[in-house]
Amino acid sequence: MILGLPIFATIFAFALVVFIHELGHYLVGRFCGIGVLAFSVGFGPKLFSFHDRNNTEWKLCIIPLGGYVKFLTDVDKNKFNIRKLEKFDRRKLKNKEFKTFESSSLINKSLTVLAGPIANFFLAIIIFSCLSNFVGVTSNDPIIGAVTKVPSQKEYFKPGDRVVRVENQLIKSFDQIFEVAKSQSNYESVNFVIVRDSKTLSFTLPYIFQPIVLGVEMFSPAMKAGIKEGDVFLEANEIVLYSFSDLKTIVNDSGGDRILIKYWRDGLIQTTIIEPKMLPTQTLDGNIEEVMRIGIRGGSIFSPVLVRPNVIESFGIGFNMTFYVIKTSLVGLARMIDNSISAKHLSGPVGVAKALSKTALEGVIPFLSLVAAISAGLGLVNLFPIPILDGGHLVIFLYEGILKKPPSRDVIRYLMAIGLSILVVIMVFATFNDIMR
Repeated sequence: MILGLPIFATIFAFALVVFIHELGHYLVGRFCGIGVLAFSVGFGPKLFSFHDRNNTEWKLCIIPLGGYVKFLTDVDKNKFNIRKLEKFDRRKLKNKEFKTFESSSLINKSLTVLAGPIANFFLAIIIFSCLSNFVGVTSNDPIIGAVTKVPSQKEYFKPGDRVVRVENQLIKSFDQIFEVAKSQSNYESVNFVIVRDSKTLSFTLPYIFQPIVLGVEMFSPAMKAGIKEGDVFLEANEIVLYSFSDLKTIVNDSGGDRILIKYWRDGLIQTTIIEPKMLPTQTLDGNIEEVMRIGIRGGSIFSPVLVRPNVIESFGIGFNMTFYVIKTSLVGLARMIDNSISAKHLSGPVGVAKALSKTALEGVIPFLSLVAAISAGLGLVNLFPIPILDGGHLVIFLYEGILKKPPSRDVIRYLMAIGLSILVVIMVFATFNDIMR
């Protein structure tokens, strides 16, 4: 069961984002009165299909890397082609109850095309919203949530402790805890006053920003070296580490050479070799640049308590997360275009499938988070002004709206051929990157 889970989850994820995308096209198209001949998830031979009461054929095909909605066209309605419309009600065609795509208004065609990407954005918002409501969001109240175990150190904190003072400064928010602690000299102990079960406790805690791994990036050098969340770095090339700043310095100075890492996990000291690489990272101003990294995220020995947001707050979080995915994707693409970061970081279906398989084994939450990001990414890509994509169709409609006539069929066929060629080249290049990784 476990062995088959990643494959099943990957297929499910691809099918879901494709289905939602095509469902957006279908629902708005039907609302605009456009006839629909077929709705397909996947390409190639059919696994199964059925016809609904409107005689639309719903199909699931064997290759789940895409899909399509076939709208009724003028060619389909032509009397010489009507016989080819299997099981489609000819009387409805004759009575013109269904419009063809070409005969629909420009605004209806544009809305129908735009609905696919919008549906993907909406799916991402819904997933992120539900996850934020289920998992919770960090509170800024000075209350301790999770506490990470570290080697050779007493467990000073417990979940639920309220921090009252740090270095004799009154604490009113969780952010203040870090601000005061960071203001101390490097590696200096910090005095805390907390309230636990109505009792006030005071103690001096060793440096709280020890090199604790709170997250490992997918397919990063750290992941390849076996580093996991919760590991505590002790040494790098036999140099004692007191913070991630120490580790960052060693990684930056490595020039990509391998680094011997000594780390602590579940009471045992282990070693591994990590080979840093130039990886994209987001700067404080929202830009993306390449720096020498090993692909981990660190933090303090404790984190804030999680609280459940209300419905409106959850939706706001979902919207902001979706916008963040779109924004960072666009910034990353822009940096690839101006050659600030290497295009080798571009991933295709193989890389996405591998990432989905990996997160499926890590749990439902990371898996659904990735599905949401993929859905937002699919919506964004389809809005690119490349012929054959939704964005390319919208550009053609803009041309039609300005010049009051559509491009000739020959021009459209030529543009579609160019668009298909561009997509094939990008797909081959991205797949090559995935294989090389």
